[in-house]
Amino acid sequence: MHDTDSYMPHPQGLYDPAFEKDSCGVGFIVNIKGYKSNKTVTEGLKILDRLTHRGATGADPLTGDGAGILMQMPHEFMEKAATDAGYKLPAEGDYGAGLVFMPPDKSDAIYVREVLEKAIREKGQKFIGYRSVPVDSGVLGYIAREKQPVFEHVFIGRGPMTTPGEDFERQLFLIRKTAENTIRASSIKQKFYFYITNLSSKTLIYKGLMLPGRTADFFTDLKSPLIKSALCLVHSRYSTNTFPSWDLAQPFRCVAHNGEINTLRANINWLKAREGMFESAVFGADIKSLKPAIRDEVQSDSATLDNAFELLTM
Repeated sequence: MHDTDSYMPHPQGLYDPAFEKDSCGVGFIVNIKGYKSNKTVTEGLKILDRLTHRGATGADPLTGDGAGILMQMPHEFMEKAATDAGYKLPAEGDYGAGLVFMPPDKSDAIYVREVLEKAIREKGQKFIGYRSVPVDSGVLGYIAREKQPVFEHVFIGRGPMTTPGEDFERQLFLIRKTAENTIRASSIKQKFYFYITNLSSKTLIYKGLMLPGRTADFFTDLKSPLIKSALCLVHSRYSTNTFPSWDLAQPFRCVAHNGEINTLRANINWLKAREGMFESAVFGADIKSLKPAIRDEVQSDSATLDNAFELLTM
């Protein structure tokens, strides 16, 4: 494929990617007293390793269908990581962060950063900076390496007119959707590399095309004892309704999904038909930035479910 292609193969002959199916493995661990610890994260990674049989590989045995982990924002770790990158973070809850998949092309990456920073400022929030996320590409298969993005954390401070909690989460949601729409409509050649796992003041996601048991070997942040959470949601993907890609690894922003949605096409069409009637007291005129709710041309059923669930939750 070329850089201008999406990850999905085009319909050809009797083949149509819309007719593929899906089945995955999901794990969850929580400290019921809400105590954040590194042990919960390491146990979550252990669960993920033991879900390897629920994923799949192809002819390249080191390229998985996708794996990942969602946790609470590890403030202690992020504070140190930001300091090492030359930034000072606000208090916990007063900043949002997310893992951004950047195009390898430097000029395209500059454009992505400019779009994201503009969206942050337009929504009344404070751009703090970026941090290069360390990875070990040696644990990947050659197929995963061919389409590997560049990984960066973006740090966003809460604006003075935004209250902590759900109001801030909605602004971060708007920032992500605005940046996504602008970049997808752009003419940069590597726009299909761009993806934001999530932007949140509450949660953080690491995911990609490594094998489930090599997640912490690839994202070496996960080996830090400062990574702490009271819960972890993990996912090992079995890709049968879409081809494996970096962005379709799970967990997604709100869900980790195992199975297939038999009414997928009808659900997508119903949601699209209702987009013209979207209105919300909390979003007001910004509601237009949330469209399209679903990019069904390149997404799995799980990704579309997550998009819809996130929209309704926000």
